[in-house]
Amino acid sequence: MLSMKAKIEEKKKYLLHWMYDFIEDDDEPAYQKENVDECNEILTAFLNEVGSNPNRSNFSWMSTQVEVLVKQLNDLNAKHEQQLIETDQRDDLCALIRLVLEDAGHPYDVDITEEWREW
Repeated sequence: MLSMKAKIEEKKKYLLHWMYDFIEDDDEPAYQKENVDECNEILTAFLNEVGSNPNRSNFSWMSTQVEVLVKQLNDLNAKHEQQLIETDQRDDLCALIRLVLEDAGHPYDVDITEEWREW
């Protein structure tokens, strides 16, 4: 059985895999490898920040970190005409965030990203 950290990493890899795959399968993709790399950097920074931070037990602090992440992803997606994060990626990002919240001790069944998300 996978640890929660391994599940989080697997979800991130899965998400990014399909973003890279889209580029390879499209003659004129709306975004490039560098853009997916930037998304990866944003996600990695978020995971590193919340992964072992002593404040992670505070839901308000975690919610703020999620808000910052979502707004960074909004900006990135806007640069690519809202095509970098499509429905499947949105679902995977939300699942990833739910795993991170659960790992921090905050099981959360509703979509915490909805109030800030533009994707």
